[in-house]
Amino acid sequence: MTMFNDVAESLRAMTSLHLLLAFLAFIGYMVAEGQLAPARVRLYSGFIAAASALWFVIDSPQWTAGAMLIALAVGAIGLFTATVWVLSAALGLRRTASIGHAAQPLPLPLPLPLPEAPGIPADRRAPIVAATRPGALQSH
Repeated sequence: MTMFNDVAESLRAMTSLHLLLAFLAFIGYMVAEGQLAPARVRLYSGFIAAASALWFVIDSPQWTAGAMLIALAVGAIGLFTATVWVLSAALGLRRTASIGHAAQPLPLPLPLPLPEAPGIPADRRAPIVAATRPGALQSH
């Protein structure tokens, strides 16, 4: 039980620098493990997470307590991820998206007929419509 007492003591002795390093380590770890960012960003965030965690352990009053804190935090993130995965599978929320198949394109809507213009008689509209049709021949 003395190891957990040492970890609790190191939590009490944490400074703002330790909190910043822990934050960078865990946010970087989550970004590196997730699929939200492109591969290059995940690679850099993994480097940032590893460097921050290493600096946190080195700068801790007892490096073994700092290493235990990092290990416990990574384990907690893994436990949270596993819990979410199991709950989503149990509730039927997990769907596998087929990335290899392209989605079917949506059909284009048919154009709506234009309403009749109330102020223009039909005989005046006919030459304009005939002249704007594709393939219409010019009279001159």
